[in-house]
Amino acid sequence: MRNPILVGERLYLRPIEPEDAATFASLEADENETITHMGGRWPFSPIAFNRLIAESYKTLPPHTVNFAVCLVENDELIGNVGVTGIDWVHGHGETFSHLRPGEYRGQGYGTEAKHLLLEYCFEHLGLHVLTSWVWELNGRSAAALAKQGYKPAGRLKLDGIEKGNYYDDMVFDVLREEWRAAREAWRASRQESS
Repeated sequence: MRNPILVGERLYLRPIEPEDAATFASLEADENETITHMGGRWPFSPIAFNRLIAESYKTLPPHTVNFAVCLVENDELIGNVGVTGIDWVHGHGETFSHLRPGEYRGQGYGTEAKHLLLEYCFEHLGLHVLTSWVWELNGRSAAALAKQGYKPAGRLKLDGIEKGNYYDDMVFDVLREEWRAAREAWRASRQESS
């Protein structure tokens, strides 16, 4: 493992580094689902990701904390999770996640990565509540949020467009206590299935 911040069963979170830019550009290029990018996709090169990585380390305390999601078994970078819009006074922020398309989706990696992120946000940063936005068409992400303890908190009507049709943008939120309960239920279900 390289510079791990939090380690789970199959994954660990580490800071994003400049060498990761090419992998993130490849991850974006491989994305085949339009429902993950409300408003459409745009090309990202390693140059663009290098700039984003450099910018994220310029302010202290940070506005955004972004982690690389890596496999424990071989250090492979499979995505990222993070929290943005951090309000250090009121203790809240907005979480996000993105995993490489294909074999890493639908296998519980996203839920494990997000639980590690929520542990970091609640236990290490001391945040109080977190939100996450999901486009109405992205039911898989909404289901994953429920496994992490998030609950529906509202929606923006007809906020995004896909192929000429408008769809809602939904917001979910989770308190520290709700996340802790969801994490225990998730851990118990993992033990039962193994």
